[in-house]
Amino acid sequence: MTDPRFSEAEQPILDAIACRDAVQRCYSGLCRCGQPERYALEAAVTVYRYHHPDIPPAQAETIVSHWVAGSVRH
Repeated sequence: MTDPRFSEAEQPILDAIACRDAVQRCYSGLCRCGQPERYALEAAVTVYRYHHPDIPPAQAETIVSHWVAGSVRH
């Protein structure tokens, strides 16, 4: 759905921001409820892949991991 307040060139940026916000809300909400981090990450990847079904699962998990945990990885 496009927002008439923004140009077509700006729409992909808005969509990416909305997707990232949804992914981060999903992850943090599940973590706050006491779900294991792995379950929260899997759910967040599912949200991401809903918005970007063309992205391979491994790449989606990498992107989501950076979004929710930053660049610090164990």
